[in-house]
Amino acid sequence: MFRATEIHLYKLYVEREQAFHLLTKVGQMKNVNLVNCSSNTFHEHDYYKQLKRCDDIYNKIGEIKHLLHLYNKQIHYCPNYEVFIQNIKITDDQAIKIEQELTHKVQFILNQQANLQQIIEQSNRLNEEIAVLQNCKDFIYKFSGIQLGYIVGCMNTIDSHKFNRIVFRISKENGIVKFKNLNNQRCLVTLVFAIGKHENLKNKLLKICEAFSVSIYQLPEESKVDNKILELQNEIANLDIIISTTKQEIDQQLDYFSDIQVEKLLNLDEIYDYGYCSYICELKIILDIISATYYHLTFFDAKSQFLIGHIWCEQRDIEQIKQFGVQIEIMQDINENLYEPPSLMKTNQFTYIFQELVNTYGIPRYDEINPGLFTIITFPFLFGMMFGDIGHGIVLTLFGFYLLIFGQSIIKRIKLQNSSEYLAYADIQSIYQCRYLITLMGLFATYCGFIYNDFFSLSLEYKLEKFQLGFDGKWSMSESHLTVMNSFKMKTAIIVGVTQMVFGILLKGWNCLYQRKYIDFFFNFIPELAFMLSTFGYMSFLIILKWLTNYSNTQESPSIITTLLNMVFTLGGIKGTEMYPHQVFFQTILIKVAIYSPIIMLLKPEVIRMKRRLFNLRNQQIVYNELVEQEHVQVELVKEEKNQLFGKLVESRSIKEEKHFDFSEIYIESLIECIEFVLGAVSNTASYLRLWALSLAHSQLSEVFFKMSLEPQLQSGSIIGICLTFMIYAFATFGVLMCMDTLECFLHSLRLHWVEFQSKFYKGDGHIFQHFNYLQFLDQKFQFSTRM
Repeated sequence: MFRATEIHLYKLYVEREQAFHLLTKVGQMKNVNLVNCSSNTFHEHDYYKQLKRCDDIYNKIGEIKHLLHLYNKQIHYCPNYEVFIQNIKITDDQAIKIEQELTHKVQFILNQQANLQQIIEQSNRLNEEIAVLQNCKDFIYKFSGIQLGYIVGCMNTIDSHKFNRIVFRISKENGIVKFKNLNNQRCLVTLVFAIGKHENLKNKLLKICEAFSVSIYQLPEESKVDNKILELQNEIANLDIIISTTKQEIDQQLDYFSDIQVEKLLNLDEIYDYGYCSYICELKIILDIISATYYHLTFFDAKSQFLIGHIWCEQRDIEQIKQFGVQIEIMQDINENLYEPPSLMKTNQFTYIFQELVNTYGIPRYDEINPGLFTIITFPFLFGMMFGDIGHGIVLTLFGFYLLIFGQSIIKRIKLQNSSEYLAYADIQSIYQCRYLITLMGLFATYCGFIYNDFFSLSLEYKLEKFQLGFDGKWSMSESHLTVMNSFKMKTAIIVGVTQMVFGILLKGWNCLYQRKYIDFFFNFIPELAFMLSTFGYMSFLIILKWLTNYSNTQESPSIITTLLNMVFTLGGIKGTEMYPHQVFFQTILIKVAIYSPIIMLLKPEVIRMKRRLFNLRNQQIVYNELVEQEHVQVELVKEEKNQLFGKLVESRSIKEEKHFDFSEIYIESLIECIEFVLGAVSNTASYLRLWALSLAHSQLSEVFFKMSLEPQLQSGSIIGICLTFMIYAFATFGVLMCMDTLECFLHSLRLHWVEFQSKFYKGDGHIFQHFNYLQFLDQKFQFSTRM
């Protein structure tokens, strides 16, 4: 983790028939990065058609999931991808088999669903007809001797009012409409009109019924009504049997997709341990793997009989690939140095979250030091300095321990709840990944709380046998308590900040030596280190020296700010007594170092100019020697001819030469870098005072909450008042300090690492190692789907 893992670029030659099988094996490895070296566009690649087929299969899977939700079928999602992947075997023709199976099943279910809908509609019409006939027995058949016309049927209840008004106007008061509710949506309608007075009235009324989609039924003779009703009831009974049978067939097909395909009943632990899930989820996971495989096959350059690909991986991974039983030719690419390798940072469950904090700022270069290793300690320590409180730190530590002990079981329980797409899984998983960070933050906050002697705004009276840990509790009763604590926290913040920045500069020097950038080492690292140590490093030394010096009542302690100002304006001089022997001599040397350091940084462009001039002269001599060997003649070349021939021979000899080289840009860049470092040293040191400011805010808020709520009730002794105010105090402490202030301290600690610390040595412009790994691919895809 100190630097990116050493990897190499390899070229693969594999036959077309075995390429899919090879990638299914490679996809189960952890640290392989496939490089897109295809000469064709994505839409022109041979495997693009296979990806389109996968898209069509995804649509069919979506149709089945829609049907499962429509019929309230429970879907068991895969709780353990790792075990599932290990127990399946993927073949290149599996997509065709899945497509055929889904096409047949979906078409059958849709046909059955359409038939079911038709049968249900037919049954509803028969029920309506029975209701109409029973209504006619009570109304129409009683007036059989009267010369009236009748139209009976069923219509939508929402249209009844409009229908009544139109019939009244068209019939000119010769038609009467009677409604009777059948259900919430349909109602029976009986239209009675006079016969003979208006010849076309019945036709007009029939057209109105047609416009309102009225289902009209023909009335049988009165003597045949009961037989007709009995006949309709028999038909409905037969249709109910057909409906029940059709629903069972649809349920059987849907249960086939929703149930877990095992021969015995399983408990929840077995389902999780073996990665069992619904059959439709199995098909989707298999399709995800097939789709990912075909997509990465488009990275290969397709030839007539074989594919050519490039991968970044370790040497031991190549040995593992050769053991897959696939005829493959692997060789290390001779042009590896022309490409910048991706940064492979191997992490575990403990270091993962700290590396993610660094990656959020920028991916480390392949050959630079990774700050993630140091973030493991420095990040929670800076958080603890701002959040320092024994009680609050213990609460945060207990929450971290709770995640460590029960976090995995909580995620397991959420996965086994089989809710729709696990909407809560992604958020819980993110918190669970931070469990080690939260625990360390709580431990360091508790430690700093002991140093500050602050326990929920109260000072503790304790003393160890041999030494005192932190401030004595008696300081809390002193009037100068706040002044002393502020002075201590402010100076501690300066010392910690300067130490971290100096460490960052040392890491920069390490990077320069490792990357063989000796000009940057002598004209960037050394001046920067000298400037930082001679200014703010010296200030930190004076702070520690003043702490360790016992000033008597007759001797006034010197002011560090005054000492530094006199050092700057008098070039090393002091006013008053010396803090240590030969102080003026050492300060004179330090102020000169601080002045000369930026000047040395400005000499970098001239050194680059001299190096380039020597480079050109040396290569001109190389050109001359090669011409002598080629022509076997001693030829004196003029300077212009040498430069022309040199430009041609540089390309043939693969000499790396920058085409555009402007010294003015280098001078400006060096000047800006010098000014930025000097001003940044001041601003960054001041920025670390946020450690003091947030610690002060945290302690004062805690004290205000206690004194304004709980302390008066404790003094009065009221039990009811203590209980009520304790609830208020607890909610205020949890909401403001444990939630808002935790987030605030986290963000400020993150800023100190990104800006003040990492800017000293970390470029962060590398590119990440793209793992071709099925498990990581499925997990990322699943978490993305849960956040949609």
